[in-house]
Amino acid sequence: MPNPLQTKMEDMSIAYLQAICAKNGYELSDTKHDNDCVDYTINCGGYPIDDAECVWRSPKLEVQLKSSFSSVTILENGDVQYDIPARNYNYLVDTHRFTPYILVLLVMHRDEELWLEQNIDGLKITKCAYWISLKGQEPTENKNSIRIVIPGANVLTPNALKKIMVTISKQQEL
Repeated sequence: MPNPLQTKMEDMSIAYLQAICAKNGYELSDTKHDNDCVDYTINCGGYPIDDAECVWRSPKLEVQLKSSFSSVTILENGDVQYDIPARNYNYLVDTHRFTPYILVLLVMHRDEELWLEQNIDGLKITKCAYWISLKGQEPTENKNSIRIVIPGANVLTPNALKKIMVTISKQQEL
């Protein structure tokens, strides 16, 4: 029996993140136990770029990975509105973390047949993922979820991930 819809959606988000990391030569490792709302850690060996301002070698980034079509609205200005579970949100806003931590949201088509395009020229995951650092936002007392807005410019591309790792290496806030 094939995996249920939510599991397939999760697998698509992992494939997207893995491809972005592979393009940059970063290692993607999953956490053994998701007891801190961290799904994956991205590791960059050495400095992400040759730049004298890079301070830290081998920057790391922790990721809470989500995928959705039902809890997402693309606003007129291109920003992404998402209803995130309150528990995950409260972990993401925490300021007492050693390793930077972001949310990565893969926005998907409702129609499963549109998730992937394949032909002799390539394999393409349709739609895209967005990222946001919620560090320092106010925690919520909601029990179920909280609505957040991710800037439409925060598309997670290989170049965007490289810029994130450079920012971490330069000891700057995301």
